[in-house]
Amino acid sequence: MATIRLAFVLLSIISISGISDANFDPKSVVIKNDIGSGLVLALRCLSADDDLGNHLVPPGETWGFHFRTTYPGTTLFHCGFKWALADEKKFTVYDDNQHHYTCSECVWSIQRNSTCLTSNAITASLCYPWSPGWPTPTPDGENTS
Repeated sequence: MATIRLAFVLLSIISISGISDANFDPKSVVIKNDIGSGLVLALRCLSADDDLGNHLVPPGETWGFHFRTTYPGTTLFHCGFKWALADEKKFTVYDDNQHHYTCSECVWSIQRNSTCLTSNAITASLCYPWSPGWPTPTPDGENTS
């Protein structure tokens, strides 16, 4: 009997705290090649569970993927980007801790000096300069280190 009560209390706490199917909403990430100069963007995206493979994105075109978040706060997707005469760039395109409430569709503009996020939940683009550490987002494309 005590086990049943404990299970009921735990389920009640989980329901009240908002951990429900709503937290496992479908999400999508779109990558746009805004490098310019007619350069093709090569990319590879992966999470702890999924390797989405290698893709080539022509100039001005997009590539994307859909997924559902796992336990709130744990879903991460990282991508590596490469184009002619540039070193490989790596970036986290979805971090559930940062993006769960700000974008159901995260649209990333990949540029030579930065990558910029736009979504329907934010009013200004958040741009991240390519850097060796984890960059800080800045509004309206202003890049700071």
